[in-house]
Amino acid sequence: MLDSINTILLFVIVVYFIAAFLFYKKGPGKIVVFSYLYVIFCAALWTLAMMIYRASSPENSLFWCTILYIIAVLPSSSVYFFSIVFPRGNLPSFRNNFWTIFVSLIVVSLVTMPDIIIRRVDVFPGREKVIIWGNYYFIYFVYISGIISYGLLNLFKKYLRESGLVKIQLSYIFWGYFVGSGLAMFPNLLLPWIGIFKINWMGQVLGMITIAITVFAIIKHRLMDIKFVMRQYLVLLLSFAVVVIPSVLVIRFYEDVVPQYKVWVDLMILFLAVYFFPVCQKFFYKFANKYLFSSLYDSAQVIAKLSDKLRSTLYLEKVYEYIFESLNNAFHLKAFGIMSFDEKKGTYYVRYNKGFEIGSLTEYEAVPALEKMFIKQNKPIVVDEIKVDNHDSKAKKLLNFLKKTGVAILMPLNVKDKTVGLLALGEKESGDIFNSEDYKVLDVVSAQSAIAIENAMLYDESQKFTIKLEKEVEKATKELKDANEKLKKLDESKSEFISIASHQLRTPLTVVKGYVSMILEGSFGKISATQRDSLDKVYQSNERLIHLVENLLNLSRIESGRLQFKYETMNLETVVDSVFEELTSKAKEKKLKFEYKKPAKPLPKVVIDQEKIRQVIMNLIDNSIKYTAKGSVTVSVKKEADNIEFCVSDTGMGVDPDDIPHLFQKFQRGTGTFLVHTEGTGLGLYVAREMIEQHKGKIWVESKGKNKGSKFIFTIPINNV
Repeated sequence: MLDSINTILLFVIVVYFIAAFLFYKKGPGKIVVFSYLYVIFCAALWTLAMMIYRASSPENSLFWCTILYIIAVLPSSSVYFFSIVFPRGNLPSFRNNFWTIFVSLIVVSLVTMPDIIIRRVDVFPGREKVIIWGNYYFIYFVYISGIISYGLLNLFKKYLRESGLVKIQLSYIFWGYFVGSGLAMFPNLLLPWIGIFKINWMGQVLGMITIAITVFAIIKHRLMDIKFVMRQYLVLLLSFAVVVIPSVLVIRFYEDVVPQYKVWVDLMILFLAVYFFPVCQKFFYKFANKYLFSSLYDSAQVIAKLSDKLRSTLYLEKVYEYIFESLNNAFHLKAFGIMSFDEKKGTYYVRYNKGFEIGSLTEYEAVPALEKMFIKQNKPIVVDEIKVDNHDSKAKKLLNFLKKTGVAILMPLNVKDKTVGLLALGEKESGDIFNSEDYKVLDVVSAQSAIAIENAMLYDESQKFTIKLEKEVEKATKELKDANEKLKKLDESKSEFISIASHQLRTPLTVVKGYVSMILEGSFGKISATQRDSLDKVYQSNERLIHLVENLLNLSRIESGRLQFKYETMNLETVVDSVFEELTSKAKEKKLKFEYKKPAKPLPKVVIDQEKIRQVIMNLIDNSIKYTAKGSVTVSVKKEADNIEFCVSDTGMGVDPDDIPHLFQKFQRGTGTFLVHTEGTGLGLYVAREMIEQHKGKIWVESKGKNKGSKFIFTIPINNV
């Protein structure tokens, strides 16, 4: 009957035959091939015997039980035979063959004798068959465990004698047999002795561990990369066992208890098995990596995770840490380091070190021979594979130093034709050598790392430059602040001096003006025409000085914030009328057409400081008269939107477009104005702008260029209260 357990056993037999086929095609040698084919054949035959025994009828159970335990002698003896042949292909001596066969035949004979090893087989429906042992079952137990132990002892002795790769191969074979045979003997040999037969078929399944691992390691990897196969196969096997065996046991239990729900139970178990198999596989994969095969890793995952991490940062220290963590998690290195390369100096500098004892040495001169042969060719320097004697003294010195330091591999970090640095890898903690899979990963990781390190170095340089620039800017700013403070103090001193000087000048100039005016009016008697002409010149010069002093005083008050305003509500045209009348005689003297376009009706009143606004209007009209040689000067005042707009236009020398942006600044005069009016100071328009802005108004100039006249306009908002 092909029940669920026999289905599992059939699967095991199929695996054995697949392994035998692969081993036969790719085996390392004829004698070793034959010896291992014999091991596989014996294991498959033993499994088949268990299938037949379980499916046999009650009346044939004793016969097939006897056959089962006779055939079980074969796998055990095959372990001993293989321990003699492997790894050199040496055949066992005649003496060894004789005693092995002789003892095996005695045990087989005892098994065939009634009541010696096996007394009877009891069959119970729905349960595993129960074997009633004879008084001498212990002989069978001692033989099976003894011949397997003897085979393991042979392998262990060879392990102690051998070295290098063969020693590593023997260690894998020994542990494979030790674990596999030990697990197989427990449910097949020991538990039945104490009357437990529920899992006596598990020995055939667990024995497959040794066969499959060893076969795949020898055939595909020649025991060099056996750990990869061990992990993959063991994970699959354990996942399969954890899912299938409980499923079979549950199904059998419910077949006996509630057979009417068998279909539903089968479907539920199938669903759960499909769901839990990948979960178990993932669990055992992590378990195997952590506790059994710590040097194994998923290369695609290592590369992908490192790539994600490297993309997340531009800080060199972080980049170094991520590279170390990724490679250390994969290889479990004793030491690791990263060096940068200065192409101009031809020197490598240690930038990151974990575990290498290099003392104070942090820089190393590049060796041209190794650079040309390996680094520039983007090939790793595998220290143990390089023959030191084939190189020059510099290379010998470096290679000996690398060996002494514990460097196993130097991986070049190249970006196109540029060498960024090197990755220095120490040996693995496990003592394993770096395999082909490792080198593939290192090739990809070194390429990723080279780009990441170069980007991080460029970023680091830019950051350092930024910091340096910030310091320079900070230093320059401080110097400017200091200079500005000094200038402020000087400006304050200057303003104070101007204020004091202006006050001191204002009084005597006023007195001079008064006395000259009185003389001109005849208060001190008649004066001649020549005297009058001279006194007129004195009077005009004094007026200019008074005007200059007034501007200087206003400038001082503006800069010190002491300029005071006496606001009152009035019509702006009243102030314009007064100034226009005062300057009419001056315009006539120059024979200019002097026109005032009065508004047709009274304009809205504005809040102004009459004295200050009068000074502005006086200054603007006076300038138009001064800088107009012939033609006209027109004054107007009107309401424009929510403002009262004053404008004085002339046909004079105009304003250069380049001068307009600076015209209302302190001590600024238009180009060529000094030829027309030499006494100008460049303060009038600046003071006018400050006063208009204090009234929340605007002031500007319009001109089409030189000799095309100009318009000076200001506005004062009506609602500026």
